[in-house]
Amino acid sequence: MKILLLNPPRRDNIVMVKEGRCMQREGAWGYVMSPVTMVTIATMLKEDGHEVKVIDAGVDANNFNKLISIINSFAPEIVFINTSTTTIEDDMFSSKFVKTNCPSVKITVLFGIHVSVLYEDVLKSENLIDFCIIGEPEITIRELVIALKNNSSVKNVNGLAFLENGKVIKTEDRGFIKNLDELPIPDWSFVNTNNYRLPFSGEKFLLVNTNRGCPYRCTFCNAYVYYGRIPRHRSVDHIIKELKNDVEKFKVTNFMIWTEEFILDKPFVKDLCKAIIKENLKIKWVCNSRVDAVDEDILKTIKEAGCWNIAYGIESGNQEILDAIKKQITLEQIRRAVLLAKKANLKVTGHVIIGFPEDTYETIKKTEKFVNSLDLDFVQYYCAMPYPGTELYEKAKQNGWINSNDWKLWEHNFSVLDYPHLKAKDIMRLRTSLFIRYYLQPKIIIRTLKSFIKKPKHIPIFIKNLKEFFKWI
Repeated sequence: MKILLLNPPRRDNIVMVKEGRCMQREGAWGYVMSPVTMVTIATMLKEDGHEVKVIDAGVDANNFNKLISIINSFAPEIVFINTSTTTIEDDMFSSKFVKTNCPSVKITVLFGIHVSVLYEDVLKSENLIDFCIIGEPEITIRELVIALKNNSSVKNVNGLAFLENGKVIKTEDRGFIKNLDELPIPDWSFVNTNNYRLPFSGEKFLLVNTNRGCPYRCTFCNAYVYYGRIPRHRSVDHIIKELKNDVEKFKVTNFMIWTEEFILDKPFVKDLCKAIIKENLKIKWVCNSRVDAVDEDILKTIKEAGCWNIAYGIESGNQEILDAIKKQITLEQIRRAVLLAKKANLKVTGHVIIGFPEDTYETIKKTEKFVNSLDLDFVQYYCAMPYPGTELYEKAKQNGWINSNDWKLWEHNFSVLDYPHLKAKDIMRLRTSLFIRYYLQPKIIIRTLKSFIKKPKHIPIFIKNLKEFFKWI
C-alpha cells in the first residue's frame, strides 16, 4: 500500500513541534525537533513492504496548496496525521482538506496524545476522519494497515476508535510495547535532516528515544497517556547501533535524548555511556532528568560520554506548590542537582511553570528569586496548561477555570486558566516579564555570548535566534 505520514501545517503558518508530550511552537531559540515518531513508523511500514512517504509540513510545505501538490504526486491510499492539542483544529482540517483534494486518499487516521484522550469529540466533530489511534501508536498503526490491506475487521485491532453508524466504537486497549527493540532504527532519509538544527551553532541534530514511561504522577503531565507509567528502555546495543547509523549515514553528531525521564535507571545510563565511550563515538548530546535522580557519579559519567547540557524540571520555587502538583521533589534537591551538574562541567537548563492553581503574585515572585539564585545557563518559563489527560485538566473543568475552548491557545506560551485570584492575562504577562528580566541580567548576557559566539559565522545565527526568542515569548 502507499502510505503517507503527515505532520500538517497550521493555517496561520506557525511552525509547530509535535512529539509526544511536547506540543508547542518551534523552540524558544528557533529550532524544530526532528519527528522521530513519524520516521520510526515510516521505517516500520517500509520494512513491512509498503511504499511510504513522510511530510513534516512545518519545515517542508508550510502551506496547504504546496502540500496538496506533494501529496497528489505521491498518491497515497492512507494518510496518518500527527496531532497535538494546540493544533487539533488544523489537524482535523487537514484530514478534510486532504480527503477533499486528493482523490487517491481513502483513509485518514489521527494519532497523538490529544486524540488518545478526546477521540470521541474528534470523531463526532469531523466525519472525514476514519480512525483515531489511542495511546502508543506504532504497533496499532502496523496492525491497522494489515487489516485494511486484507479487508479484515478493524475491530480486532486494539487501541483504535472509529465511527460506525454514528456511534463511536473503541476497540480493546493496547498494552504498551514491552520490548522497545522491536521498533526499527529510524531511517532519517524519509526527511531532510538539514531542517533540524541546533540554535546558535546551526549544527544538525536528531532525536533519539532511549526509554519510555514515567512512574510519577505530576498533575500537569499527560505523557502517561502515550507511554504509560512503567519505565521501559531499549537495549544499549540497539541504541548504539542507531547512533552509529546516524553518524555514519547522516553525518549527524549532535543528539537530543528524547524521553520522559532519561536518568531513571542508573545502571542502564552508565552502560550506555560506557558503550558510547568504548565505540569512540565523537558525539554531543543533551538529556533531561528529575533533580532527585542525579548524583555526582552519574553526572560525571554522562559528561564523559558527550553530554553537554542537562535539563531539569524545576517547575516552581515554592515547596507548597511542588507538593500540590505532586512533583515529589524539594527545593534543596533542585539546588543540589544544579550544583552537582555545574561541578561536572555541564550546562544546565531549568524548566519552570507559573500559573498553577496555588500560584499567586507572591509565589511567582518567590519562584523568580529562587530561579535567579541557581547557577542556570538557560531558563524556560511556561504557563501551566491543563492538557486533556492531566489531573489539572479535570480540576480546571470542575472549578470552571478554563476561559477558552480555542485549542490554538492551549500551548505553554499562553494561559487559559482564570482563577479568582489570578487571571490568564496576568499569568501570560508575568511569564513574559520573567523571561525578559532573566535574560537581560548582565551575567546571563555575557555567559550566553561567550558560550555561543565562538566564530564570526555564529554572529548572524545568534542574531536570528535572538529574534526568534523574542517572537516566541
